[in-house]
Amino acid sequence: MISSDGLSRDQFMPIWRDAMWATTSLLERARLVLELGRLDVRDSPEGAAPLIVAYVEGLDTPFVLLQLESAPTVDQPSIRNAFSLRLAEMGASELFVMLTIKGGRFGGVQNYLLSVWAESTEGEVGCWVMPFRHTNRGLQQAPPLPPPNPRETEIAKRLAGLLKPRH
Repeated sequence: MISSDGLSRDQFMPIWRDAMWATTSLLERARLVLELGRLDVRDSPEGAAPLIVAYVEGLDTPFVLLQLESAPTVDQPSIRNAFSLRLAEMGASELFVMLTIKGGRFGGVQNYLLSVWAESTEGEVGCWVMPFRHTNRGLQQAPPLPPPNPRETEIAKRLAGLLKPRH
C-alpha cells in the first residue's frame, strides 16, 4: 500500500501512476487519488483543489487528470453537465473526483474533509474521506477511511452520476 508520506510530488507521481495502472480495484484507485490529495493538504491550509481523474482505456497514459476551479456538484448543473459530456466524449470508464469540504471550526481552528468519490460505467462506486486541519503545531490528519456504504454519503448526493453507464 503506497503512501505519499515523506515524498515530494516529483517522487510520488511515478509511483502513483504505476500503482494506478497495476490495481484493478476501484476502491484502491480512489484511495490512491486521496493520497495524491494528501500532497496538497500538506502544502495548503485550505486543502486540495478539486480534481477529476478519469480512466480512459486505450490511451498510452490511461489516467487523465483534470484540475477544476470548482467541483461538479449537483448545485452547479452547468459545470456538472459539461464535465459529464466531456467524460462521455473521452470514453471514460472510471471516474474519481477529489475535493476538500470545509467543515466547522473547533477550538478556533478550521476543519476540513478531503474526499474522493469514485464510480464506474459498470455501476461500481467507492469513496474515501480524511479529516484534517492545520494548527499552530502543524498539520493534523485523521487516518483515511472508506465509508461503509458510499452510496448513502453526503459526498455521493453531491457527486454521483457524473459518469453515465454504458449500455
